[in-house]
Amino acid sequence: MILDLTEHAAADLQDISAYTLDTWGAEQEEKYLKNLYRKFSEILESPDRWRFREDLFPRCQVAFEGRHLILFQVNDDVLLIVRILHGAMNLGSHVPIEFQEE
Repeated sequence: MILDLTEHAAADLQDISAYTLDTWGAEQEEKYLKNLYRKFSEILESPDRWRFREDLFPRCQVAFEGRHLILFQVNDDVLLIVRILHGAMNLGSHVPIEFQEE
């Protein structure tokens, strides 16, 4: 299985990186990003173990890392990270339109 990120997820990672760096410093920013990528690896190893949230979009699954929720789909041999959102956010309002229409 291969890992892919939507443009939204890539932008989320950039935002998380910038905020963490500005707020907590370089060491914490590096640690948090490593933890996120470690979680991506865990999902790749056993995607079936994660909870489904089809109320958000079809085939949506979720995994927590720190204070963030990783929204993803498994499509054949591709793990698609759709969004990486803070747990306090209204998740439904941040689902990309192309996933709402599936």
